[in-house]
Amino acid sequence: MLIVSQLWYPVSKAPDVGKLYIEMRKKIPDDKTVAKPIIRTAIRATKDGLHNITIASIKPGKVKEALDLTHKRLLMFGAIEGIKYETYIAYDLGEAMPLIGLQAPSE
Repeated sequence: MLIVSQLWYPVSKAPDVGKLYIEMRKKIPDDKTVAKPIIRTAIRATKDGLHNITIASIKPGKVKEALDLTHKRLLMFGAIEGIKYETYIAYDLGEAMPLIGLQAPSE
């Protein structure tokens, strides 16, 4: 299972988001017993501002802990005007294929 988090914010808020990101990583570091980072942060420009995405692979039995950790991190950004965020759980290929009666191809 994967946990995916996304942030959207105006370009004018990029310095605030960047400073808070550094603070957040110090205050709430990765917990590799809960989830392994796959994409720590990918950033792209859109017509509406900036979009950040992070993806981590959740350790077996650690979904609640991964959600708690992610939400604590995202809530730190809530005070920045214009910021929007979402988080969700997704199946990876190996978990999704059996749901439709197929085996995931080996890589």
